[in-house]
Amino acid sequence: MSAALARPAVTGIDSVLFFVPDIDAAAAWYADLFGVAVQHENPQYAFLSLPWMKLGFHPADAKNPVGGRSQAMYLSVPAVAPALAALQARGATLKRGPARTDLGQWACLLDDPFGGQLGLLGAAA
Repeated sequence: MSAALARPAVTGIDSVLFFVPDIDAAAAWYADLFGVAVQHENPQYAFLSLPWMKLGFHPADAKNPVGGRSQAMYLSVPAVAPALAALQARGATLKRGPARTDLGQWACLLDDPFGGQLGLLGAAA
């Protein structure tokens, strides 16, 4: 039997970071979606301060190219259908779903206009 590994003292999720081709355009798109202002730490990092975390944008590069597809941010919404329509009107493209999950919610996955993945999770209508 191996010794248990110590757990780090995690207190929450601070931020989700997107590597994008144009940080200003991506940050502005999401800022409009959430109704908040874009902030800049420096010319290479724009972010949004949301009540529950920060959403950050960094220029894509060889180490972190656009569309890495290893993660997706899912948004909790009251109803998937109207949120899906609103995101599609903003230029997002439906990739998967909507489909009912085993936990009884509805989910779908979209590609945002900047190469990232964005999901919705909530009631159907």
